[in-house]
Amino acid sequence: MRLKRVESIYIEEFRGIRRLKAPLKLAKINVLIGRNNVGKTALLEALYLLPTYATGRAIPLLGKTASSLISTLHSGSLVYGYAGEARLTYWIGGHEVKLVLEAGGPTRYYIDGDAVEGESSYFERLSNLLGLKDPSNVLRFAFYVPNSSSFLSELRDKIKSVAWDSIVKRGIHRKVVEELVNPAVYDEFTEMLVERDRLKLRKELGVKGIGPLYVDVADLGEGVERISVVALALEYLSPGLVLWDDVESAVHPALMERLIKWLTSREWQVVLTTHSLDTLYALLEAYPKDACVVLLSKTVDDVVKARVFSLEEVEDLVEKHLDPRKLAEVLGI
Repeated sequence: MRLKRVESIYIEEFRGIRRLKAPLKLAKINVLIGRNNVGKTALLEALYLLPTYATGRAIPLLGKTASSLISTLHSGSLVYGYAGEARLTYWIGGHEVKLVLEAGGPTRYYIDGDAVEGESSYFERLSNLLGLKDPSNVLRFAFYVPNSSSFLSELRDKIKSVAWDSIVKRGIHRKVVEELVNPAVYDEFTEMLVERDRLKLRKELGVKGIGPLYVDVADLGEGVERISVVALALEYLSPGLVLWDDVESAVHPALMERLIKWLTSREWQVVLTTHSLDTLYALLEAYPKDACVVLLSKTVDDVVKARVFSLEEVEDLVEKHLDPRKLAEVLGI
Protein backbone atom coordinates (compact mmCIF):
# COMPACT_ATOMS: atom_id res chain seq x y z
CA MET A 1 0.00 0.00 0.00
CA ARG A 2 1.37 3.42 -0.95
CA LEU A 3 1.59 5.79 2.01
CA LYS A 4 -0.44 8.98 1.99
CA ARG A 5 1.30 12.33 1.79
CA VAL A 6 0.87 15.46 3.85
CA GLU A 7 -1.10 17.65 1.45
CA SER A 8 -0.97 20.93 3.40
CA ILE A 9 0.15 22.39 6.69
CA TYR A 10 -0.94 25.45 8.68
CA ILE A 11 0.99 26.81 11.67
CA GLU A 12 -0.06 29.14 14.47
CA GLU A 13 2.10 30.27 17.39
CA PHE A 14 4.92 27.78 16.79
CA ARG A 15 8.59 28.60 17.33
CA GLY A 16 9.31 31.93 15.55
CA ILE A 17 6.14 31.78 13.44
CA ARG A 18 3.13 33.62 14.79
CA ARG A 19 1.14 32.18 11.92
CA LEU A 20 1.34 31.25 8.28
CA LYS A 21 -0.53 33.69 6.10
CA ALA A 22 -2.27 30.73 4.43
CA PRO A 23 -1.99 26.93 4.54
CA LEU A 24 1.06 25.75 2.62
CA LYS A 25 0.35 23.11 -0.01
CA LEU A 26 3.06 20.50 -0.38
CA ALA A 27 4.19 18.54 -3.42
CA LYS A 28 6.02 15.22 -3.37
CA ILE A 29 9.38 17.07 -3.56
CA ASN A 30 9.65 20.45 -1.82
CA VAL A 31 12.65 22.75 -1.44
CA LEU A 32 12.28 25.62 1.03
CA ILE A 33 14.37 28.75 0.48
CA GLY A 34 14.49 32.16 2.15
CA ARG A 35 16.49 34.29 4.55
CA ASN A 36 17.82 33.13 7.89
CA ASN A 37 15.20 33.11 10.67
CA VAL A 38 12.31 33.10 8.20
CA GLY A 39 10.87 29.82 9.51
CA LYS A 40 12.30 27.11 7.26
CA THR A 41 13.53 24.92 10.11
CA ALA A 42 10.34 25.55 12.10
CA LEU A 43 8.30 24.23 9.17
CA LEU A 44 10.36 21.04 9.08
CA GLU A 45 9.94 20.53 12.80
CA ALA A 46 6.20 21.21 12.64
CA LEU A 47 5.91 18.48 9.99
CA TYR A 48 8.07 16.17 12.09
CA LEU A 49 5.79 16.51 15.11
CA LEU A 50 2.73 15.19 13.21
CA PRO A 51 3.56 11.51 13.83
CA THR A 52 6.20 11.75 16.54
CA TYR A 53 5.09 14.13 19.29
CA ALA A 54 4.29 11.53 21.90
CA THR A 55 5.85 11.75 25.34
CA GLY A 56 7.70 8.58 26.28
CA ARG A 57 7.58 7.00 22.81
CA ALA A 58 11.06 6.57 21.37
CA ILE A 59 11.78 7.15 17.69
CA PRO A 60 13.01 3.99 15.96
CA LEU A 61 16.78 3.82 15.54
CA LEU A 62 17.40 7.07 17.48
CA GLY A 63 16.00 5.67 20.71
CA LYS A 64 14.68 9.02 21.98
CA THR A 65 11.46 10.98 21.74
CA ALA A 66 10.92 13.72 19.17
CA SER A 67 10.46 16.30 21.93
CA SER A 68 13.80 15.36 23.50
CA LEU A 69 15.52 15.52 20.11
CA ILE A 70 14.15 18.97 19.33
CA SER A 71 14.83 20.21 22.87
CA THR A 72 18.53 19.45 22.36
CA LEU A 73 18.48 21.67 19.25
CA HIS A 74 16.67 24.65 20.81
CA SER A 75 16.42 26.30 24.17
CA GLY A 76 13.07 27.21 25.64
CA SER A 77 9.52 26.32 24.66
CA LEU A 78 8.31 25.38 21.18
CA VAL A 79 5.42 27.82 21.64
CA TYR A 80 5.73 31.30 20.09
CA GLY A 81 6.62 33.84 22.77
CA TYR A 82 7.06 30.98 25.29
CA ALA A 83 3.47 31.31 26.51
CA GLY A 84 0.06 30.09 25.41
CA GLU A 85 -0.29 27.27 22.90
CA ALA A 86 0.90 26.31 19.44
CA ARG A 87 -1.55 24.92 16.89
CA LEU A 88 -0.34 22.74 14.03
CA THR A 89 -2.87 21.67 11.39
CA TYR A 90 -2.24 19.12 8.66
CA TRP A 91 -4.35 17.75 5.82
CA ILE A 92 -3.93 14.11 4.79
CA GLY A 93 -6.19 12.45 2.24
CA GLY A 94 -8.77 15.19 2.69
CA HIS A 95 -8.80 14.77 6.49
CA GLU A 96 -7.75 17.44 8.99
CA VAL A 97 -5.37 16.57 11.81
CA LYS A 98 -4.56 19.14 14.51
CA LEU A 99 -2.06 19.16 17.35
CA VAL A 100 -2.32 21.72 20.14
CA LEU A 101 0.89 22.08 22.14
CA GLU A 102 0.62 23.94 25.43
CA ALA A 103 3.70 25.65 26.82
CA GLY A 104 4.80 23.33 29.59
CA GLY A 105 1.61 21.30 29.32
CA PRO A 106 0.12 18.28 27.55
CA THR A 107 -0.62 17.91 23.84
CA ARG A 108 -4.19 17.72 22.55
CA TYR A 109 -5.11 15.85 19.38
CA TYR A 110 -8.00 16.46 16.95
CA ILE A 111 -9.00 14.64 13.77
CA ASP A 112 -11.68 16.21 11.58
CA GLY A 113 -12.59 18.50 14.47
CA ASP A 114 -13.14 15.71 16.99
CA ALA A 115 -10.95 15.45 20.08
CA VAL A 116 -8.94 12.23 20.25
CA GLU A 117 -8.38 10.99 23.77
CA GLY A 118 -4.96 9.49 24.41
CA GLU A 119 -1.88 8.90 22.33
CA SER A 120 -2.77 5.28 21.52
CA SER A 121 -6.07 6.32 19.94
CA TYR A 122 -4.33 9.11 18.06
CA PHE A 123 -1.68 6.73 16.71
CA GLU A 124 -4.30 4.22 15.61
CA ARG A 125 -6.41 6.79 13.77
CA LEU A 126 -3.37 8.52 12.27
CA SER A 127 -1.98 5.21 11.01
CA ASN A 128 -5.24 4.63 9.14
CA LEU A 129 -5.07 8.08 7.56
CA LEU A 130 -1.44 7.57 6.51
CA GLY A 131 -2.08 4.12 5.06
CA LEU A 132 0.03 2.28 7.63
CA LYS A 133 -0.97 -1.27 8.53
CA ASP A 134 0.60 -1.17 11.99
CA PRO A 135 0.06 1.81 14.34
CA SER A 136 3.52 1.20 15.82
CA ASN A 137 5.00 2.29 12.47
CA VAL A 138 3.62 5.81 12.88
CA LEU A 139 6.80 6.78 14.71
CA ARG A 140 8.93 5.92 11.67
CA PHE A 141 6.70 7.74 9.19
CA ALA A 142 8.80 10.93 9.33
CA PHE A 143 12.58 11.22 9.58
CA TYR A 144 14.13 14.58 10.43
CA VAL A 145 17.76 15.46 9.68
CA PRO A 146 18.80 18.62 11.53
CA ASN A 147 21.99 20.46 10.65
CA SER A 148 23.75 19.19 13.74
CA SER A 149 27.12 17.45 14.07
CA SER A 150 26.06 15.88 17.37
CA PHE A 151 22.95 14.41 15.70
CA LEU A 152 25.12 12.95 12.92
CA SER A 153 27.50 11.42 15.45
CA GLU A 154 24.65 9.93 17.47
CA LEU A 155 22.94 8.57 14.35
CA ARG A 156 26.18 6.99 13.12
CA ASP A 157 26.70 5.26 16.48
CA LYS A 158 23.11 3.98 16.55
CA ILE A 159 23.44 2.59 13.01
CA LYS A 160 26.54 0.64 14.02
CA SER A 161 25.11 -0.66 17.30
CA VAL A 162 21.43 -1.19 16.47
CA ALA A 163 20.90 -1.59 12.75
CA TRP A 164 24.11 -2.83 11.13
CA ASP A 165 23.24 -6.54 10.85
CA SER A 166 19.95 -5.70 9.15
CA ILE A 167 21.66 -3.18 6.86
CA VAL A 168 24.16 -5.79 5.69
CA LYS A 169 21.51 -8.50 5.29
CA ARG A 170 19.44 -6.21 3.07
CA GLY A 171 22.45 -5.06 1.04
CA ILE A 172 22.00 -1.43 2.01
CA HIS A 173 25.74 -1.07 2.75
CA ARG A 174 26.49 -1.79 -0.94
CA LYS A 175 23.52 0.07 -2.38
CA VAL A 176 24.40 3.40 -0.75
CA VAL A 177 28.00 3.14 -1.97
CA GLU A 178 26.98 2.30 -5.54
CA GLU A 179 24.21 4.88 -5.85
CA LEU A 180 25.58 7.83 -3.86
CA VAL A 181 29.27 7.63 -2.97
CA ASN A 182 30.99 6.20 -6.07
CA PRO A 183 29.35 8.56 -8.62
CA ALA A 184 30.53 11.59 -6.63
CA VAL A 185 34.17 10.67 -5.88
CA TYR A 186 37.17 9.57 -7.96
CA ASP A 187 37.67 6.31 -6.04
CA GLU A 188 35.76 3.09 -6.60
CA PHE A 189 34.47 1.44 -3.44
CA THR A 190 32.63 -1.87 -3.15
CA GLU A 191 30.86 -1.64 0.19
CA MET A 192 30.58 0.10 3.53
CA LEU A 193 31.46 -1.80 6.67
CA VAL A 194 32.20 -1.45 10.36
CA GLU A 195 35.82 -2.13 11.24
CA ARG A 196 37.29 -1.49 14.70
CA ASP A 197 34.13 0.44 15.55
CA ARG A 198 34.66 2.81 12.62
CA LEU A 199 32.46 3.21 9.54
CA LYS A 200 34.70 2.43 6.57
CA LEU A 201 34.64 1.93 2.81
CA ARG A 202 36.35 -1.01 1.09
CA LYS A 203 38.54 -0.04 -1.85
CA GLU A 204 39.95 -2.61 -4.29
CA LEU A 205 43.27 -1.37 -5.66
CA GLY A 206 43.57 -3.66 -8.68
CA VAL A 207 47.26 -4.21 -7.95
CA LYS A 208 48.32 -7.82 -7.40
CA GLY A 209 49.34 -8.50 -3.84
CA ILE A 210 48.19 -5.12 -2.52
CA GLY A 211 45.00 -4.22 -0.76
CA PRO A 212 42.15 -3.99 -0.33
CA LEU A 213 42.24 -0.74 1.62
CA TYR A 214 39.67 0.22 4.23
CA VAL A 215 39.14 3.97 4.17
CA ASP A 216 37.38 5.77 7.00
CA VAL A 217 34.22 7.41 5.64
CA ALA A 218 35.07 10.56 7.58
CA ASP A 219 38.30 10.88 5.60
CA LEU A 220 36.29 11.48 2.42
CA GLY A 221 34.96 14.72 3.88
CA GLU A 222 32.12 15.83 6.11
CA GLY A 223 29.63 15.98 3.23
CA VAL A 224 30.23 12.39 2.12
CA GLU A 225 30.05 11.12 5.69
CA ARG A 226 26.86 13.04 6.46
CA ILE A 227 25.05 11.87 3.35
CA SER A 228 26.27 8.27 3.73
CA VAL A 229 25.07 8.03 7.33
CA VAL A 230 21.68 9.61 6.59
CA ALA A 231 21.21 7.44 3.48
CA LEU A 232 21.86 4.28 5.51
CA ALA A 233 19.24 5.41 8.04
CA LEU A 234 16.66 6.26 5.37
CA GLU A 235 17.08 2.98 3.52
CA TYR A 236 16.86 1.11 6.83
CA LEU A 237 13.74 2.91 8.10
CA SER A 238 11.91 3.53 4.77
CA PRO A 239 9.95 6.56 6.06
CA GLY A 240 7.07 8.20 4.27
CA LEU A 241 8.32 11.75 4.89
CA VAL A 242 11.95 12.93 4.74
CA LEU A 243 12.74 16.30 6.34
CA TRP A 244 16.32 17.56 5.80
CA ASP A 245 17.57 20.90 7.09
CA ASP A 246 20.41 22.71 5.25
CA VAL A 247 20.83 19.76 2.92
CA GLU A 248 23.79 21.41 1.16
CA SER A 249 25.99 21.53 4.28
CA ALA A 250 29.59 20.56 3.29
CA VAL A 251 28.33 18.93 0.08
CA HIS A 252 30.10 19.29 -3.29
CA PRO A 253 27.79 20.07 -6.26
CA ALA A 254 28.52 16.65 -7.83
CA LEU A 255 27.41 14.88 -4.66
CA MET A 256 24.39 17.17 -4.33
CA GLU A 257 23.30 16.20 -7.85
CA ARG A 258 23.50 12.51 -6.96
CA LEU A 259 21.67 13.06 -3.67
CA ILE A 260 18.75 14.90 -5.26
CA LYS A 261 18.39 12.23 -7.95
CA TRP A 262 18.51 9.55 -5.27
CA LEU A 263 15.92 11.26 -3.05
CA THR A 264 13.54 11.97 -5.91
CA SER A 265 13.74 8.40 -7.21
CA ARG A 266 12.11 7.04 -4.03
CA GLU A 267 8.47 7.03 -2.97
CA TRP A 268 9.18 9.33 -0.03
CA GLN A 269 7.68 12.76 0.25
CA VAL A 270 10.65 15.08 0.70
CA VAL A 271 10.95 18.56 2.24
CA LEU A 272 14.42 20.14 2.15
CA THR A 273 15.75 23.51 3.21
CA THR A 274 18.70 25.15 1.50
CA HIS A 275 20.65 28.37 1.02
CA SER A 276 22.50 27.01 -2.01
CA LEU A 277 21.94 27.52 -5.71
CA ASP A 278 23.64 24.16 -6.25
CA THR A 279 20.63 22.47 -4.66
CA LEU A 280 18.28 24.26 -7.07
CA TYR A 281 20.51 23.40 -10.03
CA ALA A 282 20.51 19.74 -8.93
CA LEU A 283 16.71 19.82 -8.65
CA LEU A 284 16.44 21.20 -12.18
CA GLU A 285 18.85 18.52 -13.41
CA ALA A 286 16.73 15.75 -11.85
CA TYR A 287 13.46 17.50 -12.84
CA PRO A 288 11.16 15.21 -10.82
CA LYS A 289 7.43 15.21 -11.33
CA ASP A 290 5.35 16.90 -8.64
CA ALA A 291 8.07 19.18 -7.28
CA CYS A 292 8.23 22.82 -6.25
CA VAL A 293 10.44 25.47 -4.69
CA VAL A 294 8.90 27.47 -1.83
CA LEU A 295 10.21 30.96 -1.13
CA LEU A 296 9.43 32.07 2.42
CA SER A 297 9.36 35.62 3.74
CA LYS A 298 8.25 37.08 7.06
CA THR A 299 6.57 40.31 8.16
CA VAL A 300 7.68 42.35 11.18
CA ASP A 301 4.88 40.76 13.20
CA ASP A 302 6.12 37.23 12.36
CA VAL A 303 3.51 36.26 9.79
CA VAL A 304 5.20 33.92 7.30
CA LYS A 305 4.23 34.16 3.65
CA ALA A 306 5.03 31.59 0.98
CA ARG A 307 5.44 31.93 -2.78
CA VAL A 308 5.43 28.56 -4.53
CA PHE A 309 7.40 28.21 -7.77
CA SER A 310 7.05 25.35 -10.22
CA LEU A 311 10.24 23.92 -11.67
CA GLU A 312 9.36 25.59 -14.96
CA GLU A 313 9.29 28.96 -13.20
CA VAL A 314 12.58 28.28 -11.42
CA GLU A 315 14.19 27.24 -14.70
CA ASP A 316 12.97 30.44 -16.33
CA LEU A 317 14.43 32.54 -13.49
CA VAL A 318 17.79 30.78 -13.72
CA GLU A 319 17.92 31.24 -17.51
CA LYS A 320 17.36 34.98 -16.93
CA HIS A 321 20.23 34.99 -14.41
CA LEU A 322 17.88 35.82 -11.54
CA ASP A 323 18.56 34.34 -8.14
CA PRO A 324 15.34 32.73 -6.82
CA ARG A 325 16.62 33.11 -3.24
CA LYS A 326 16.51 36.90 -3.48
CA LEU A 327 13.08 37.37 -5.03
CA ALA A 328 11.15 38.14 -1.84
CA GLU A 329 12.09 41.80 -2.05
CA VAL A 330 11.74 41.98 -5.84
CA LEU A 331 8.29 40.41 -5.83
CA GLY A 332 7.16 42.24 -2.71
CA ILE A 333 6.11 39.13 -0.84
